[in-house]
Amino acid sequence: MAALILRYRDGDGASRWARLVSAPPAHPTDVIDVSDLPLAPNSTTDAVIAAYGRNPERFERADVVKITAAQLQSPVTSDATIICQGLNYATHAAEAGHHERKQNLLFAKSSTSLCGPYDEIIRPAGVQLLDYEVEIGVVLRSTLTAGTVVDDTNIGEYVAGVVLCNDVSARDVMFGASFMQWYQGKSYRTFCPTGPLLYLMSPDEVATALMNLEISLTYRNVERQRAVSSQLIYKPAETLTQLAAIMDLQPGDLILTGTPGGVIAQGTPTFIESLKTQLFDDARRRDELVAEMKTLADFLQPGETLTLTMRDLHSGLSLGGQLSTIVEGAPDGASAA
Repeated sequence: MAALILRYRDGDGASRWARLVSAPPAHPTDVIDVSDLPLAPNSTTDAVIAAYGRNPERFERADVVKITAAQLQSPVTSDATIICQGLNYATHAAEAGHHERKQNLLFAKSSTSLCGPYDEIIRPAGVQLLDYEVEIGVVLRSTLTAGTVVDDTNIGEYVAGVVLCNDVSARDVMFGASFMQWYQGKSYRTFCPTGPLLYLMSPDEVATALMNLEISLTYRNVERQRAVSSQLIYKPAETLTQLAAIMDLQPGDLILTGTPGGVIAQGTPTFIESLKTQLFDDARRRDELVAEMKTLADFLQPGETLTLTMRDLHSGLSLGGQLSTIVEGAPDGASAA
C-alpha cells in the first residue's frame, strides 16, 4: 500500500523521516500531521525504501506530531545520482524546435542542486535567463546494472516511487558553455527543489501510477505548464533499460523524466541559427542567445514565486505542492543577497 513520506529538520537540526497523515502541504506555512518513522536521524533515502520494503506495517505505528511545512527538506538525499531526460514531451520538443524526437536525450544534474520544496531558488550572479521546468522524478527501489531489462510487468521491482521536482535551468549558461554542455547550467545549488513528498508505492502499484501522474506549474499567477505522464515520449521502463546499458544506478537515485511545454525559453529560428553558426564561439553564441531571448520574454526575477503541483489521477490523491521564491545570489556565489 502506498505511503506519503517526507523528510524534515527537527529542532536540533537533525533530519527525520515521517509519514504524512494529514492533507498534503502546498505552502510553507501549512501545519501538517506526521508520524515519525523508526529510522535513525539523518538516514538516506535508500534506507527508507529498504525499511518500507521489509515491513511496511512499521510505517503505521508511531505517534502523530505536528510540524510546519517550512521544515520540509528534499525527500531525495544528496547521495543520490540524478539523471535527466530532455525534450520528453511533444509540446516541449516542439517549442525547442525538435518536432520529431528520434532519440532519448539524457544528461546529468548535480545532487547538490537538491533543495526543499519551500526553499529559495538562488539566481547565480551574472545569470540572466533563469527558467523553470516542472517534472516528475522517479526514485529507484533496486540496483540497475548491465543487462537489466525493465518493462511494464517488472517496473515495480525497480521503481520505489515518485516525487515532484523543478529542474531549474540557467539557459544562458547551458547554451553558452563550450559545445553547449548543460551540466553547469542545470547544477547550481538550489536548482532542484524536490518534494514535498515521496510517493512510496508497493511494486504492484507502480506501473499504473506512472501513467497517471499530473503535474502543473504557475508563474505570475498564470498556469504555464500542465501535463500527464502518459504523454511522455520515452517512458520510464524504456529509459531505465537504456540507462542500465550505460551505467549502474542504486536505490534512492533519481530520474527526472522531462518537462512539458510552457517554459520561458523558446527555440526560435534566430536562436537555432545561432547554435549552428556559432558552435565554436561560446561568448558570441551566449550574447546572441541573451539578446534574442530578452526580446521574447522576461525570465525569472528576484522576488518572484513559482507554485508547482502533482497528483495521481488514478487514485485521486494529491501529492502536494511547491512554492519557491527567486533570490539574487551574492557576487561570490556563496549566498543569497
